Amino acid sequence: MAPWGLIGQAQVAVVSEETYNWSRPCEVHVVTLKAVDINVTVRGFVARVEASLTYHNATTNALELEFRMPVDEGAAVYKFEAVIDGRKISAKCMEKKKAEQIYKDAVQSGHTAVLAREDALTADVFHLALGNLPEGSQAELQLSMMMELKVKTDGAVSFTLPTVLNPRYCPLDISPSQHTESVAQTGNPETVIVSEAYTFGIKAKVRGGHIIARVTSHHDSLNVKLSDDSMSAEVTQDSGGFKPDHDWSMLIYYANPYKTHIIRESGERAGTGLMKDDLVMVNLHPEFPEESYSHRNEILFVVDRSGSMEGDCIQSACATLLLFLKSLPTGCYFNVISFGSTYSLLFPDGSQEYTEETLKKALELHGTIKADMGGTEILQPIKHVYSTPPKPGYARQIILLTDGQVFNVDQVKELVSCHAHETRVFAVGIGNGASTALVYGLARAGRGRAEMVYQQDKLQLKVMGLVRSMLQESAQDVKISFEVDPPGGIKLIPKNPPIIFGGQHLIMYVRVPTSTEVKNITVSGIVGCAEFKNCYNGSDIVTIHDEEKTLHRLAARAQINEWQIANEEDVAEDMITLSLATGVVCRWTALVGVDLDMKPVGHNPELKKMRKKIYSSNKESPIRSRADTVDEVDTGKEAESEKEHYPVDYGKNLMAVVSLQKFDGSWTLEDVVKVTSLPHSLLAGATTYKNETSWATSVVLAFLEMKYSAEKDEWGLLANKARMFIARCGDDVEVLMEAARKVLAEN
Repeated sequence: MAPWGLIGQAQVAVVSEETYNWSRPCEVHVVTLKAVDINVTVRGFVARVEASLTYHNATTNALELEFRMPVDEGAAVYKFEAVIDGRKISAKCMEKKKAEQIYKDAVQSGHTAVLAREDALTADVFHLALGNLPEGSQAELQLSMMMELKVKTDGAVSFTLPTVLNPRYCPLDISPSQHTESVAQTGNPETVIVSEAYTFGIKAKVRGGHIIARVTSHHDSLNVKLSDDSMSAEVTQDSGGFKPDHDWSMLIYYANPYKTHIIRESGERAGTGLMKDDLVMVNLHPEFPEESYSHRNEILFVVDRSGSMEGDCIQSACATLLLFLKSLPTGCYFNVISFGSTYSLLFPDGSQEYTEETLKKALELHGTIKADMGGTEILQPIKHVYSTPPKPGYARQIILLTDGQVFNVDQVKELVSCHAHETRVFAVGIGNGASTALVYGLARAGRGRAEMVYQQDKLQLKVMGLVRSMLQESAQDVKISFEVDPPGGIKLIPKNPPIIFGGQHLIMYVRVPTSTEVKNITVSGIVGCAEFKNCYNGSDIVTIHDEEKTLHRLAARAQINEWQIANEEDVAEDMITLSLATGVVCRWTALVGVDLDMKPVGHNPELKKMRKKIYSSNKESPIRSRADTVDEVDTGKEAESEKEHYPVDYGKNLMAVVSLQKFDGSWTLEDVVKVTSLPHSLLAGATTYKNETSWATSVVLAFLEMKYSAEKDEWGLLANKARMFIARCGDDVEVLMEAARKVLAEN
């Protein structure tokens, strides 16, 4: 297994300063990993993670590096930055193919560039690329993400930072090229092993209005400093440091974790789509009637016995299976399916009734289980289960025990989703580096529940909680209703009601218009023959203002996760639209940034052509530049004045119009005269307004709409800023905009 600090392994491509011969064989060079620093901020039931990795290129060549890093499959990755010798490159979210092309063009032109994208086959692996790290330079890569935190069976709010990326099995029907995501510009990238010691620091802050009883860890010794009122905590690794050979975890025990917790996060008033409205996160633990539990179940244990399970993982799997077998109620049916490269059944003729005799046979099998069945061909045993119909009168449940080290996650999820109406899937991920994409993804697709097991002393509690959920009948006709004022405008995200289990932490996201008051929330449905109804008072809602829009982005990630298992048409287009609006990366988008401030590595006469290509192919450019224009940029020095950048005719140069915008988002009437060539007297008396500058700003916005509609992605953000300025002045934005369009049309 590979420590997170190495980000798997780094592929290095050598850039020749003299020839730029990108196809010549690579040499092997060592890149020094100096430090890994993780900062975690927990607020209630969400966490924000900022990961920073510092590398040093001690060679005499510019290097191109590629990394792989594990993330939680539910994490909303939204920001990627690189700081190189004091210069910051900030990446932007855009369609993946476009982002990859921009990255390649930049690297080939000698510029430092960064690229971050989700693996094509699994959502819990990210690929990071850094092109043209100059000789002798130090690079700090910074990746930011948000994560949901759920209350586990033992009452702990669990945070896990994946730090281990295990090798993953590639089934025979998947081409290696499908999971090779290299964008290296050389034909022979070399593998670099970071051999020197490096520091790995983790700091966490716990906030959010909950009384904290204690903070501990599955594996690590932590230094915890609680505030006097126990409402916050500072957490650091002890003096021994963290060794990244296991996933780092933190368990937060609140005094009352089961209390309903509802947060309303304000939206961006100048934003679009999801980001514009307020977003409500509902945390609750619905209660089911006792009669919702049923013994009429057919339970199929699917046990991973592949070679990757060797050691602690197979021991945990055996312990988990034993607990399950001992916990089954009389009257149910069961079977045990072992799998690796092939699969075998305890009862080849099908599930048998749970009796003393059949339990004895199962325990005999349990005593012989080893990790001795080869690869991880998980798809075939699942297909076998679905090849026969469920036993009449019994609810069929699959219990999967696995370390999840496979690449064909989507294939398995799609199969499970197709049969979710007749078979529920529960999953237990075992050991460090277990694939959260597979474990949580299968449970979501199969309308079940999942647990991650890292050590055996927590096994029994988690397994018993999963058994209780498994024995509950499926909730039917689930309805989430809201009493709001004024009525209407409420949207559940994702749109389908969530999977509900009695007593388990349920998280819902609700999109709410900014002017709407939420008075009550009701969750109702039918379990078996019994109805359930849980009501929650809107007066308990706490409103927050978060510049990072944590809840909005987590809601976007939840919607993306649902789309990834839904067989709906045009889902890719919807995912891209939501991803671009929120900045949350999905499989069809990526984060890309290019440093055009630095002099290119070596002489490159094609630089100016490349600049124009990048800007024309990407309307919302990720390229950072100290100058606010790209019209005339010399490869060796920056232009000395704005006069060199902008021609006199403001009306024919978009960047010239942009340059006139003030810090607060406004333009003056003098600016409008320059842009439109209309006389000041005409503009000043064209309509009524409260503020002359807000009127002038409206005219420029209307001019941009008319003159540069095709480039709207380029000026859309500054237009949002301008609209906010007009609103602050007390003018009606749309009224002034309509008047401005009329003036421009008539003149």
